[in-house]
Amino acid sequence: MPEDVAIIEELRRLTRETLNYRGPRGILAGLVHEIVGILQSVAYFRIDEALDITEGETACGQGLAISPTQAAGCADEFLRTAAFLRGLQGAIEEALDSNSGRPVRVLYAGSGPYATLAVPLMSLFSPDEARFTILDLHATSIESVKSVVSGLGLDQSVESYVLGNACDYMIPGEALPDILLCETMSTALEKEPQVAIIRHLLAQAPKAIMVPESVRVDAFLVDTSKEPVIIIPESDDPLAKWQPDRIDMGPVFELNSSTIHSWNPLAKERLPAATIHMPQPPEPGYRPFLFTTITTHGEHVLLTHDCNLTGIREIEGISAGETVHFYYRLGANPCLAFEAREQG
Repeated sequence: MPEDVAIIEELRRLTRETLNYRGPRGILAGLVHEIVGILQSVAYFRIDEALDITEGETACGQGLAISPTQAAGCADEFLRTAAFLRGLQGAIEEALDSNSGRPVRVLYAGSGPYATLAVPLMSLFSPDEARFTILDLHATSIESVKSVVSGLGLDQSVESYVLGNACDYMIPGEALPDILLCETMSTALEKEPQVAIIRHLLAQAPKAIMVPESVRVDAFLVDTSKEPVIIIPESDDPLAKWQPDRIDMGPVFELNSSTIHSWNPLAKERLPAATIHMPQPPEPGYRPFLFTTITTHGEHVLLTHDCNLTGIREIEGISAGETVHFYYRLGANPCLAFEAREQG
């Protein structure tokens, strides 16, 4: 069997196992690590250990585009990669059911140098089932993805490569995507342009399925001293035997197709978010935090501490008894912010 055929067969096997595996986390980590190893082996891009990982990041008017090196490093976060692969698989299958025989179009905004969330699925879905547009701001990433796709013999699965800012990209009218795949975010949707990118693209393809379909940010009062296992991923405890010591203050913000369609498309500075009241803590030591939950599609969810995207962020500047009005600040440094503190 020729070497390239053997590699694609191995990628296909590993991808199937990753999509279907539901056992101990260590085995899943190994499967994802092997997938990433295949992508790295055929990629033009190589991580330069002598360089700072931020070398090559780009500050844009809508948020920070992380460097190709940082993007490459995200691939080994195995729960994150597995959840997105499973979510995209479900979205493609859903779109295939309603597409009248034509291939599903996937627009992947912010691919990084390996297109980790798409290439493995190219090995499973034929070009007659799914075709991808690869979009990234960095030329290094685009050239690297080309080398990955070509090296694996998957060229027919890619409709086009686009070098540019996703927030400026105008989708060709004859090629509207069925799926918008974008993972350009950090915890609590801060710093990076996920919100701006998805708003811009969904306005052009309003019926497209979003992956992730939801990013929700909630507020909790937390006494971290009572949570010695706070860094343990919550998916480790599916039966909820471990009960975290948190006081729910309610949802703050959610990015999904419904909320995006409800926002004024002309809004350029801020988007609406929730009002929350910070209660008197039962004991000293409780502090307010933002928690992020990501649903890639259907049942595939990233919970607290499953990956870097679902860590927690302390809310600084509010006190017990205050009511605060949150909003999402757009622009070069996007984040959740608040104003109009009220006592009572």
